[in-house]
Amino acid sequence: MPRFLKGFAAALLVTLIVVLLIAVVRSCGQEGQPSAPQIPPPPPAVPVQIDGHTAFVPPGPQRLPDVPQKLVDAIRRGTQSVSKLRLDKDKCVPQKKIQLGWRRCLGDYLVAAVDETGKLQIVDVYGGVSTSPVGFSVTCERENACNGGVNPPFVITAPPGWTAVAIRTAVFGDGEDGIEAAVYVPYSSRLNDPELRQAGLEYLHDAVLAAYYELRAKDVRSQFFPDKYVTDFGTPDHVITLILTEQMWSDTGFANGTDLDRLAMVDRALVTLGVNRWKSYQYTASWAGARGIGQIVGKPYKAIREQYPRVDLPADDIWGRTDHHSAIKTMIAHTDAEFWAIKQEGHRTHLLENAASRRLVLAAGYNANIATVIKAIAACGESWRHEICTQLPNETRLYLVKYEWIYGVLFDPVQRAMVEANVWPTLYQNDQAAKAEYEQRKAALAAAPATK
Repeated sequence: MPRFLKGFAAALLVTLIVVLLIAVVRSCGQEGQPSAPQIPPPPPAVPVQIDGHTAFVPPGPQRLPDVPQKLVDAIRRGTQSVSKLRLDKDKCVPQKKIQLGWRRCLGDYLVAAVDETGKLQIVDVYGGVSTSPVGFSVTCERENACNGGVNPPFVITAPPGWTAVAIRTAVFGDGEDGIEAAVYVPYSSRLNDPELRQAGLEYLHDAVLAAYYELRAKDVRSQFFPDKYVTDFGTPDHVITLILTEQMWSDTGFANGTDLDRLAMVDRALVTLGVNRWKSYQYTASWAGARGIGQIVGKPYKAIREQYPRVDLPADDIWGRTDHHSAIKTMIAHTDAEFWAIKQEGHRTHLLENAASRRLVLAAGYNANIATVIKAIAACGESWRHEICTQLPNETRLYLVKYEWIYGVLFDPVQRAMVEANVWPTLYQNDQAAKAEYEQRKAALAAAPATK
């Protein structure tokens, strides 16, 4: 049996054992109580093989009953439709008085929506108000999340049963008045289904391995260990986890949230990647100037480009940080560059031999300066991640909470099984409630002509 199949079989066996143990513990002490409605087991975890690592698609809701079965096709048609249209400058509502010309249209949208049959409708949203067609209302699924940008979580609140699948809006760029058009698939929970979550993980598989194998082919070696390559540290499992960690929309919300809260953020990132692919996070920039899929800052990018010329990064740092292939190559090379601050021989040896410890230290160094991380380790020892260690920034401490949990739910079958056992009853009940509401709405519509 091939090695990866043996590993997958062992992982699957461990997962089944954990699920059975959890079921047994939950059943203890329930003798004599009224039997609760039986909840079927969750669907099997979908594995994605990534160069010797097995990633599992995270759990999440099933497809909603009033979302088209051919959702990918609906997204494609919606994207094509809004790509052929233009915002009406005369209808645009400027957010500030000084916005003139096409800048007036920042924050205005053309929204492509589909019903459960796949019927397509373009809805105009100017000044935050659905202006046409009559009867359609577009609102924000999450408070204060639709004030601008290309990824507003739009939902169609009227009429019921419609899903936003694409938008066209205005963003800063090189076009007329310093503005260019952006066409994007905005995330909402109505798009969160197993197919699109898997598509996102498979896109990361393709994008990360393309960069990984190129650097191996170009013989990009470590600058600190003669017998090592940069890819020995920038392994696909680590880089994929870093990417998803960077794209969680709330550090404190993640750290303080439940498993369901955390899954919602991870699923959001995977679906966004699955539907937008190479365009994902193309327009994302933080207040500190971090950009793109890896949220890379300009100065570190330029340093990696100079330090590792064989990586062959673009001279244009904006493009290099926005383009997924260049950004991921930068992230891989950065894992080797961090070893400049790890000077103690015993610590280096430990990190070389212990992949889990190495991933955590390099993840902390990706968020904070690696020198800060090493000072925290030197001052606090094994407690370097704890609140008692004031040398480590709180932001980095929260970052590691995200990183560890995401890594576990993707690559550790035991942790994934525990998370799924915890959230599955709620996910199942929510799916059943959505189906019941859908059937009630269908019954009301069927009865309406008879009433008239």
